[in-house]
Amino acid sequence: MRCYVITGVSRGLGLALAEKAASRGAHVIGIARTVSAENNALAAQADSYRSIQLDLADTEAVSDVADELFSSLAALQWQGVYLINNAGSVEPIAPAGDYADDDAALSLATNLMAPIQLTNAFIRHFAGQEIDKRVLNISSGAGRNAYEGWSVYCAGKAGLDHYTRCVGLEQADRDDGVKIASIAPGIIDTAMQAAIRMTSAAQFPLLQQFRDYHAHGDLASPTAVAARLLDYLHGEAIGFGDVTHIRETP
Repeated sequence: MRCYVITGVSRGLGLALAEKAASRGAHVIGIARTVSAENNALAAQADSYRSIQLDLADTEAVSDVADELFSSLAALQWQGVYLINNAGSVEPIAPAGDYADDDAALSLATNLMAPIQLTNAFIRHFAGQEIDKRVLNISSGAGRNAYEGWSVYCAGKAGLDHYTRCVGLEQADRDDGVKIASIAPGIIDTAMQAAIRMTSAAQFPLLQQFRDYHAHGDLASPTAVAARLLDYLHGEAIGFGDVTHIRETP
């Protein structure tokens, strides 16, 4: 039996990942700030799915939940265990000097600190178990390219990429090592994209480009991307500390 822990499952890519994993007969635990109607519908359809309501910007709560969750899962027998750090926030969208420090702190807590906390607990509690263990961090091209108005978001995703590289180095030579990768999933038709299109050009100079993506039908569906991400997660290409893009995967 395989077990997945997936964050940001209330909608979009996270929900699609949870649905796809559950459809393959896996045990799925979805973490999100709110439990959506779609999550409840998934739980009604799949006995192996359950939701945990958690604000990933609350670092103290994340530590407590991560320890309790992975401690309980590590006591069970699994063929493989998988953590997908998908949740993210593009806010604040504004040039440096125009956003509040509190908003920047919330963004970094969600985009960087929460994945670190969850991965830390995952590795700690499953240490010594020589089963299939993998972590997939959902990154962004913003972690590898600079964009005006996205300084905090870019910094969080760049940090996530480099954290992935470092953990990969640590795990590579261990008999019980955890495979880990950070992958940019491309431009997806999600609520995050809708939020970006609602900003102003003064705050985000690339606004028209993102509106054009939507207008020209260039946004990928969450369901299609979720299937490709799960194939990558379970494929031979994933290694220890890979930082890649979905277009580079087999």
